[in-house]
Amino acid sequence: MDNENQDVVLVGPVFLDIVMAGLDRLPAAGEEIHGGSASWAPGGFAISAIAFSRLGISTHLFTEIGADELGSVLRKRLAGEGVELFSPASVATTNIAVALNWNGDRGIVSYTQPFYDASEAAETFLEKQPGLLVMSARHPHAKKIAEMAHRKAVPVALTLSWHPEFLTSRTLQQIMPFADHLLCNVPEALLVTGQTDFRRALAILSESIDDVVVTRGAEGSVALVHGEYFEEPGIPSVMIDATGAGDVFGAAYLTAKLRGLPVEQWLRVGNWAAAQAVAALGGCTAAPRWVDVERFLNTEVAGR
Repeated sequence: MDNENQDVVLVGPVFLDIVMAGLDRLPAAGEEIHGGSASWAPGGFAISAIAFSRLGISTHLFTEIGADELGSVLRKRLAGEGVELFSPASVATTNIAVALNWNGDRGIVSYTQPFYDASEAAETFLEKQPGLLVMSARHPHAKKIAEMAHRKAVPVALTLSWHPEFLTSRTLQQIMPFADHLLCNVPEALLVTGQTDFRRALAILSESIDDVVVTRGAEGSVALVHGEYFEEPGIPSVMIDATGAGDVFGAAYLTAKLRGLPVEQWLRVGNWAAAQAVAALGGCTAAPRWVDVERFLNTEVAGR
């Protein structure tokens, strides 16, 4: 049975992503090279927000989008995707990221405006007991907002990002006690725990968090949910752009939980959604809708 309240509140930065693909290498200093394809797309937490909304979840995004022309483009796109946006009017410039895809992976160069304190605005929504709060653990106000949600019995999902100084900081350790879900990739899990084996890292992270997921790219994903181990292989896909794969995975994984699917299907749904996402330029361009997920699950059952 589906959960009674499926609203999701997201807190994290949004970018306008400029995506370059079809590169076989990066340019040397002073050199210009040409990509095989290029596009723009909403980035950062806009990917998660759009992915949740397409999966039928009522989505409320607290972030910073500038009053410039790029911001207008992002606002229009988010509204068209059914995402309710909360952004202070005082932000002048929109965050920009350039994603460069080569050799089956990608690197990102980004420019980020200062974060604003969304705790007061988010508290109004947390009073309504949404189904989930999803936020970047690196957000400077993450601890305050996560602690607030914890007091109001709103489940908290934390996402990590590759920032070595933060991942090894006391700040992250202070946020984790308020998390119900933690989503990270293998390098992040290893750095946070100081381990060399992702399964050992998973076990350590699960000592303080009930639901920990470690994504493994094309190899799939693993999770420990209330002490029970789950592992699912990756779904074959044509890799066009790896940007946002983890964000789409996380939205699909958590939506499967919110919709009451059996726990053994959460990873499967997440892996499949991520495989759809990497097959197009832009993190949310090919993010699936819930009807697509249902079709995938029904086809899988019929094929057994």
